[in-house]
Amino acid sequence: MTSLVTSELFRSLPSSGLAVLRFNFRGVGTSEGEHEFGVGEALDIVAAIDAMSAACPTLPLFVSGWSFGADTSLSVLDPRISAWLACAPPLRVLPLEDLSAAAGADPRPKLLIVPEHDQFRDPASAIDATATWLNTEVVAVAGADHFFVGRTHKVAALIVARIDAQLAM
Repeated sequence: MTSLVTSELFRSLPSSGLAVLRFNFRGVGTSEGEHEFGVGEALDIVAAIDAMSAACPTLPLFVSGWSFGADTSLSVLDPRISAWLACAPPLRVLPLEDLSAAAGADPRPKLLIVPEHDQFRDPASAIDATATWLNTEVVAVAGADHFFVGRTHKVAALIVARIDAQLAM
């Protein structure tokens, strides 16, 4: 919840007119529960979707996460999700076939923002891993590593631009 990426998104997205919810997964920080390697954490995302849907019932819902949170968000298939915006997804927290955003050829948009020098999954590997996914774009962030140090503003700008473009449709 306090990573550079999630902190930047939480800081910059509301100023773009977006409602934002940031939370810790079970067992992280002062959150109750225990780490469940992406399986139980998907339920945490569904709980966040429930909360946002109740608080902002007329707004489209975009799910975003960084690293572990990106992979876990891609495992959640919920009809209320308008699009997935995954930042530095390792695409290996869960088996690729468990990333429900791609399962069953889901046509909703998926944006994967991958650092050029990511220590876990480089852009070319992400393109290969997601080649069969519908409506999926991999965007590389030049010069960045997994933590996007000095480039979190670029991640936020990509996400805001993607949401703006989708809302304009």
